[in-house]
Amino acid sequence: MTEPATADNTRALIAIMAAATIMGVSLSLSIPLVSLNMEKWGYGSDVIGLMGSLPSLTFLFVSPILPALTRHVGSGKMLWSSLLLAAFSIGALSLSDNIYFWFFLRLMIGLSMAVLFTISETWLNKIAHEKSRGRTIAIYVSSITLGFAFGPVLINFIGAEGSRPFIISALIVLAGGLAFLPVGKQFPDLGEKGNYSIFSFVKIAPMISAATLLVAFFDGSVLTLMPVYGVKNGQLLETAVLMTSALLAGNILLQLPIGWLADRYNRGWVILGCGIVGVLGALLLPFVVLNHYLLWPLLVIWGGGVVGTYTIALVVMGQHFKGGNLITATAAVNMLWGLGGLFGPVMAGTAMEVYEPHGMPLTFAAACAAFVVIAALQLRRTGGG
Repeated sequence: MTEPATADNTRALIAIMAAATIMGVSLSLSIPLVSLNMEKWGYGSDVIGLMGSLPSLTFLFVSPILPALTRHVGSGKMLWSSLLLAAFSIGALSLSDNIYFWFFLRLMIGLSMAVLFTISETWLNKIAHEKSRGRTIAIYVSSITLGFAFGPVLINFIGAEGSRPFIISALIVLAGGLAFLPVGKQFPDLGEKGNYSIFSFVKIAPMISAATLLVAFFDGSVLTLMPVYGVKNGQLLETAVLMTSALLAGNILLQLPIGWLADRYNRGWVILGCGIVGVLGALLLPFVVLNHYLLWPLLVIWGGGVVGTYTIALVVMGQHFKGGNLITATAAVNMLWGLGGLFGPVMAGTAMEVYEPHGMPLTFAAACAAFVVIAALQLRRTGGG
């Protein structure tokens, strides 16, 4: 049973949502800055995609040890350390334009993200009520997306040149720490050990695993390559950057309705519908990319539908995994996120080079179709329960 609401839980929910929003602003500001600077320096989409995949490499290798590390160090110390590491690494991008130095810093950013999201999402699912879990998770995802949507907009105000944008991004991360001050020392006790291996998660939860891989692929590819995709299709730089914000706006507008549906209807059917939206949106994008009347609504619906698969995946995970198994499941999800984020930008970037400029959306359409098949098979076996 879910614990009843308390003042501590309310403060924790507010802290998690606020920190997620602020972290989203900083990450979505720094990621396009890296891509646009590399484009200016003459690097191809494949190399830009490789740079975008590096944080996911850290997710892949660090996530399996996070449950044990959190048990020994404590969730509060882990959260504070991740915020400081993220701020330092993002700020240090301004110190040099050496590509190998940037590779290292992007790995460190990935490490901080893996810690922050594993603990925050475990904490969130631990205190969420079952009857409103869908809406609670939806608000969390929307909060992150609100930050991610706002970050690229800031580029139009602070520019993409010089060290100032990276320093501002680092300061925004530090501001995220303020959200945890009202929590005091009331961080979650995640010391209970799970009774199964992190590597058995894919077999136990194939639909959750597939949704995580899909949205990691989408998140890494779109945030890294969408501005480049827009420019290659003849859009102005400012418009190309805002295409990313339009996609993310769909998450803000549509996650709460999707979460509401998840609280009232069969969650398997809801997640399947989100996957179908992902297929259709990817296939339609090349036909409407220069049509401003159709492009913006398509991006909103497409972004919201795709990320809705991850929202429902987190809801189902919190429904079925409890205690020590919950942080194990969350770490497994983040490991899979690393896998999808690692290969997604590289595959999409390479596809854009091979089939310029529409390789990225076509590659993602294939990924969405694979998810739909897995979700449909799971729904057939279990009825989506």
